[in-house]
Amino acid sequence: MPITKATASRVDIRHSERRVAVEYLSLIEQLLYSSEFAALASYRHHKMNRQQHSFNVSWYAFRLAKLFRLDAAAVARSGLLHDLFYYNFRDAEYTKNEHIYEHPQQALENARQLTDLSPKEEDIILNHMWPMCPQHHTHYKETYLVSMIDKYCCLLELCTVAVNCSKKLGKHAVKMLLNCLS
Repeated sequence: MPITKATASRVDIRHSERRVAVEYLSLIEQLLYSSEFAALASYRHHKMNRQQHSFNVSWYAFRLAKLFRLDAAAVARSGLLHDLFYYNFRDAEYTKNEHIYEHPQQALENARQLTDLSPKEEDIILNHMWPMCPQHHTHYKETYLVSMIDKYCCLLELCTVAVNCSKKLGKHAVKMLLNCLS
């Protein structure tokens, strides 16, 4: 079952009649239901899985691209594909710095095998780690948008996990943890 709802969003694109959700689904449906995208659910990413993270980036970047009148289709598709690589970077032979520099190229190669990409979509996937690896020159506003939303989603996902953990622990355990930290 593919992901149909972004973390912290109230919109389930599969059941929504909202115009924005229908448009978004029409842009990414082929990619969303692909076995290559489904495989991302097996890899941990920011305390969630890479499939959920990629969907989050795609959905939130798409919403902002619409607001700012940018190329929302390129943002939605490349946001979904920006982390299309098949290894757990914590277990791989890469150092953290090597992973930061190498995985965008791997994601781009995998995305090219999955679908035809526009030059803008390729730029977004290749440069989504800006400003952490500025070896490539970004050429589009959409690239900066997806890069920033990628970082936003990382924080959103970490905070969501923390809130869910605190609910499970209960107020007493959270107070004890806060006392230890202060």
